[in-house]
Amino acid sequence: MIAEVVAIGDELLHGALLDTNSKYVAGRLEQVGAVVHRFTVVGDEPGALEAVLAEACARADVVVTTGGLGPTLDDRTRDVAAQLCGGPLVFDEASWNGILEWFARHLRKVPDSNRRQAMLPPGGAALPNAVGTAPGFRVRIGRAELFAVPGVPSEMRVMLQEHVLPALAARPDCTPTVQRWLRVLGPSEAALGERIESFMVPGRDPAVGVTASGGLLTVRIVATAADRAAAEAKCDATAAELRPLLGDWLFAEGERELPELVCERFAAAGRTLAFAESCTGGLLAARLTDVAGASAVLRGGVVAYANEAKQDLLGVDPALLERHGAVSEPVVAAMAEGARRRFGADVAVATSGIAGPAGGTPDKPVGTVCFAVADAAGTRAWTSRIAALGRAFVRDRAVFEVWRALLGWPDGV
Repeated sequence: MIAEVVAIGDELLHGALLDTNSKYVAGRLEQVGAVVHRFTVVGDEPGALEAVLAEACARADVVVTTGGLGPTLDDRTRDVAAQLCGGPLVFDEASWNGILEWFARHLRKVPDSNRRQAMLPPGGAALPNAVGTAPGFRVRIGRAELFAVPGVPSEMRVMLQEHVLPALAARPDCTPTVQRWLRVLGPSEAALGERIESFMVPGRDPAVGVTASGGLLTVRIVATAADRAAAEAKCDATAAELRPLLGDWLFAEGERELPELVCERFAAAGRTLAFAESCTGGLLAARLTDVAGASAVLRGGVVAYANEAKQDLLGVDPALLERHGAVSEPVVAAMAEGARRRFGADVAVATSGIAGPAGGTPDKPVGTVCFAVADAAGTRAWTSRIAALGRAFVRDRAVFEVWRALLGWPDGV
């Protein structure tokens, strides 16, 4: 089943908002067997929007649009869909009653303009909105079944789960798709590609591809089959062939985020964690606290950027800083030990490095990052040379290296 996603709104073209909906929609569609072949972002101008929707509905079996369902005159998705269906908009009493009920629950007056949201293209069926005022709709246009959902992410996700995915899963042309993700840290994208290039040939089933993000590489395996079990078996067989080729580069598997895996690993062991961060500037603590349940694991963290902060907050000996410099294994080891003492944590991690673009020396070029992990068994420190591809890249790569160390603990750290 071929699908396309169309994100609608001038605000997306002007850079006022980032289109995150398309990524989410594509991932969920693929889970039920609708493989997205194209994303399109288009503004609210009726002619451009009509052309985009007509073309998408001529190419795909399923088109999902996000946005353009509000009550104002620049929300034109329903108007353009009606034009493509060859008739005027039709008032839907059930949708209007749902809108009235929403305003009544929130003790708010109903503006007259919200009546626009109860209009449907001819032949369309309303998709009730359980968390907002904008109903969606589904309608046949060309070869495609078009599903229009709101652009507000919280509303889009509920409507997708409650209406769009069940409708697609029930279609006879729905072919189950299964993915496996192998997380890789260490090689360049080119080096990884060379090692597994025989798996990346066009037309291979399962398909194998590589995605790079902030220094982390993900080998993605995608298989389709007549049923989910068969697709899973194909993915598992390819993953088994790839693991020996990846070797030590492979440090995690699955679609779950790495901080979530770290939290789960430490919580299961009843262990607590603390951070002492210099070059990463609090990124480790911030990303761990994005995970629900992080309070059971994280005791606290210190962003000790200046040498005085390393001394005053973490107890680093000034003589170590004088002798070795802030970016050194002895200093980062002392930072980890200080954080472990200060927070009473079972394990503490410290980072100190040169993110650039300035500050590097011949001995310690930009991208030099020192790490340390301290626990009851002792302290291990090491140094990595990360490619100097900008501050964000160095910092992100350093964060991934910490996750790798913690996911290898206690066997590897």
